[in-house]
Amino acid sequence: MKKFIIYIISSLTVGMFAACNMDQFPYSEIAAGDYVTDDASVENLVVGTYNGLHAVLYYEWAMTELRSDNARMRITGSTSQDTKLIEQLDQATIETAHSWVASYWESCYSAINRANSVLENLHVMSDQSLRAQFQGEAQFIRAMLYFNLVRLYGPVFIVTRKTGADEARRMQRSPVDDVYALIEKDLESIVEDGLLPERQSDARTGRATMTAAKALLAKVYMTRYTVGEEKYMAAKELLRDVLAAAGNPQSAGDLVAYDRIFAKDNEMNGEIIFAVRYLSGNVGLGSPFTTLFGPLNNANSVVMGSPKHYNYPSDNLVSAYNANAEGDRVDLRKAVVLAEGYTNATTGQWKDERFMVKYLDPDMATEFDAENDWPVLRVGDVALLYAEIVNETEGPTDEARRYLNMIRGRAGIREYEASELSSRYQFREAVRHERRLELAFENQRWFDLLRWGTVVATYNDYLASEVFYTGYNYTVNPISEWQALLPIPISVININPDVAQNVGY
Repeated sequence: MKKFIIYIISSLTVGMFAACNMDQFPYSEIAAGDYVTDDASVENLVVGTYNGLHAVLYYEWAMTELRSDNARMRITGSTSQDTKLIEQLDQATIETAHSWVASYWESCYSAINRANSVLENLHVMSDQSLRAQFQGEAQFIRAMLYFNLVRLYGPVFIVTRKTGADEARRMQRSPVDDVYALIEKDLESIVEDGLLPERQSDARTGRATMTAAKALLAKVYMTRYTVGEEKYMAAKELLRDVLAAAGNPQSAGDLVAYDRIFAKDNEMNGEIIFAVRYLSGNVGLGSPFTTLFGPLNNANSVVMGSPKHYNYPSDNLVSAYNANAEGDRVDLRKAVVLAEGYTNATTGQWKDERFMVKYLDPDMATEFDAENDWPVLRVGDVALLYAEIVNETEGPTDEARRYLNMIRGRAGIREYEASELSSRYQFREAVRHERRLELAFENQRWFDLLRWGTVVATYNDYLASEVFYTGYNYTVNPISEWQALLPIPISVININPDVAQNVGY
């Protein structure tokens, strides 16, 4: 089986998500009480939960990369609705009726409900080992979604079971501490109770593993706690375990080459810890990102169809990659992440036109139906987290520098000497810079800025330096702390007017 995703095609399947035409509701949302009677039917619920991540990823880039210094809107002055939505996210002028902000919220809760359905139906299973595994998979996905929601929206609704309409109308947002308590409980029980395997069977390749749970829990701890707190310190051992499971890489030669990490003919390679998986072939499970991110009006020279040119790479990001060039050395990651133009297939002429290439499938035959998976957790991310936590807890040790240099070595750029990173501050800044370039367009940059407490300063410096903004004929205002959170969708408040809106909206 090429991919574990099961797609149920029968008279019971219902309509597509209009926004992306890529996911069908599973039985869990039709007649779960009648259908779920044995181990196999619970597994179908589990697979439906993974499939629900497609709708989440469809919008996540706009909630994260577009709001960071990595990406920006491509044009101004357009009257199209999508351009206006992108402009609001790009410039932090988001309205409470923003449809993409609402769609992301709804997609997350839809997937959470699928995970809850798995957990509510585990009692029908006879295979206790498999039951534990399915519990772990559902808890992993639920924790991952709540982790994103709480960072993007602040206090959110905690839903862990089926909720009736009347009860839902009376629900209130739970404090951030309570949301994190649920996230940690889900992940800690996976680790402590051994709910997930170290490696999934071939038929289930790509599903959550113990390694993925440990990586996510470490990231939660490093986000929620500060240096010296017990759980922050516990993240170090978790990251060590993840690196050991990845073969304990010590140098660039131990890692998958950067341009092979994202290749569609090298899926689930040794770099990938967890990814959202896609399957092309007009079965409703293809990736939409070739169509969303490909260059506009490229006359099939890059990709077919009518791509939308979203997630446009910033000048600031291009300059960051270019700054690593020394002599004949260039940062090998730049060409994997973005292009600055293409040759017109008809005229043979070069066209200067920047676009993001990390998830483009030039062989895609149908729009919104590419093959490329989207990595969520991978070894490069973990190695840099480990270098970061060692520096914060012990200082810029040789071990910390080895992991940082391992990532730089893979990128083909000069490795740091100890004398260059002699203080915690110098090393901290080096790691932060490296995470940006290593993980560009993987929906990590915004979350890193939040974790470091540097969103406002970083973004305002970016606004002041990006030529695209300084050339506007109207003012682009600096952002304030309250704009780090998204608004609660107005549709939610319309249902329950007592729900508090985030400050500033």
